[in-house]
Amino acid sequence: MFYMSNRLGAWQVGDDADRGNVEFKIFFPKLDSGHDPQIASIKVFGDFQSQISPHADWDFDNGFDLKPVSVPEGTIWSYRTENELQSGYYQYKYLVTFNDHTQRKVSDPCTRYGGTENENAAFVIGGSKAADNLIAPLKSGRKHLRDLIVYELMIDDFTNGYIEAEAPLAAVIEKLDYIKGLGFNAILFMPWTAWKNRQFDWGYEPFQYFAVEYRYANAWGQPAEKISWLKKLVNECHLRDIHVIMDGVFNHVSMDFPYKAMYLIPDDCPYAGDFGGTFTGLQDLNFHNACTNEFILDVCCYWIDTFKIDGIRFDNTVNYIDYAVAGDQRGLPELLDGIKKHMDDLGESNFSLTLEHISKDAATITNDTQATSFWDNALYEVAFTGLWSNRIDARFLNSLTDQRFLISLDKVPTIYLSNHDHSHIAWQAGAAGNEGSMQWWKLQPYLIALYTAPATPMVPNGQEFGEDHWIPENDQGTGRRVSSRPLRWKLVNDDIGKALLKLHGCLGEIRAKYPGLRAANFYPQPWEEWQTQFNPAGYGVDTGRQLAIYQRWGDDGNGRQQHFVVVLNFSDRDQTVNVPFPEDGVWTDLLSGYQGSWKPTVTGGWLSYTVGSHWGNVFFK
Repeated sequence: MFYMSNRLGAWQVGDDADRGNVEFKIFFPKLDSGHDPQIASIKVFGDFQSQISPHADWDFDNGFDLKPVSVPEGTIWSYRTENELQSGYYQYKYLVTFNDHTQRKVSDPCTRYGGTENENAAFVIGGSKAADNLIAPLKSGRKHLRDLIVYELMIDDFTNGYIEAEAPLAAVIEKLDYIKGLGFNAILFMPWTAWKNRQFDWGYEPFQYFAVEYRYANAWGQPAEKISWLKKLVNECHLRDIHVIMDGVFNHVSMDFPYKAMYLIPDDCPYAGDFGGTFTGLQDLNFHNACTNEFILDVCCYWIDTFKIDGIRFDNTVNYIDYAVAGDQRGLPELLDGIKKHMDDLGESNFSLTLEHISKDAATITNDTQATSFWDNALYEVAFTGLWSNRIDARFLNSLTDQRFLISLDKVPTIYLSNHDHSHIAWQAGAAGNEGSMQWWKLQPYLIALYTAPATPMVPNGQEFGEDHWIPENDQGTGRRVSSRPLRWKLVNDDIGKALLKLHGCLGEIRAKYPGLRAANFYPQPWEEWQTQFNPAGYGVDTGRQLAIYQRWGDDGNGRQQHFVVVLNFSDRDQTVNVPFPEDGVWTDLLSGYQGSWKPTVTGGWLSYTVGSHWGNVFFK
């Protein structure tokens, strides 16, 4: 971990709570002459100057000079204050003078604290003690991704309706029992790394990779506790046995990425440049250069070691694999290898590495790398199409079973009915009639499918009570997709919210209670999509009647098999169905606790009964 072990950025020297010197360091990797930053000098200036010099704060002409020192990896420029600063939160920038005498004021790409404005960096003298910010391990240990039910949480939107004067990271803690009560045992946090301004943002244009976003962490005039707020949140999650998964954006950065501005010719910056695919309007990272992989690996290890996270979801991975060179391990494969080795060295297992690889080769890339999962759009696409047209098609079964493309049971797809990139599924339920979530009941068979699939289910915040915000699938470059969708918490108490919360809670409890439902076994698969009726055994999809029947099974953890038969009715009418069962005897409908109590007896391998419209059954024996 070169960047952290060399304490790049700005750090207090020592751990005195009342005062201390600070040391600034910035690194430039040793590469060919085409990547020479052409720097004559670097000065640091900020709101700390008047404390330790006769000059005013932010006097960049009288900043403090950093000195270059050669190291095997390149050059480190550094400066250590001669006088101590009093405890507090301080902001700074670098004044870089180049060989041609031009100058730029540049932020620090390795700072652990972002500033309040103007893309500043920051540091803290004093602050809370490390002993006050310990992070507990997960009470039951880190589980395999297959055993997780994931809640995707956008910190701004989630806390907007109740935050008051708290830091958003602290406000999330208030709702952890709510999340846990619905059966979720993992939270995927949309990016918390700092972006370049204080405006609302989804966080997919990282600016300072080692810093917690100021907007999320500041409260009560205590910016010095930015790191503490996140540590406290992770600790509170772990005390509830909730895994914490970080959303990592490593393909691209903000166009104003500080490292790029530290080179006289910004395109000479070895960290920036084309590699694999490109993301229009953003600065791609150049993994052709080893320093980029080392930098991003250090970023990942920093969040793993400092905040004890339990997984990383990698954004936009299609763009940092170089398909042009067969077998090229640079970029994503090398990064995943480095993280896996780091976790092995720590003696830790079940750290999830999930790819947002929206491409036909997602399973192949997952198989060929250390990734443990990929985001699978198949169920989302079937659900959106099915709700709009009010009918499912023959693709439905295969949308649940992309596990078949993964060569190892240690890997598992992540599926969903929607995510932050799309409108809420409740909006789609009644979209064709301009009613949105007013037709919430149409979601029920899709939710049952989500929780009874072999893949890991994920629910975006608000889906559980019927939020129905809409965003365009393609904003045609207008930027209208990246918009705030604050959760309207009053909806949890209306009839729609109560019904959906109850169903999510019931399904979460069922999936957690029965390990066999989390196993990979599924019948029938694969489903030939020309088939529009049940197969001769009575399973599959009947597109005419809008029914689906499938079987699931797996070990209960004690050597005994658990068997499940799932029946789903996507139509607008109750229907009599003749359902095949793998064995006779008394079966239990696990959803009967939601709508009564039912334990039918199966004889001769079949059961005939009436399944309700937009409903289903999960039979267990």
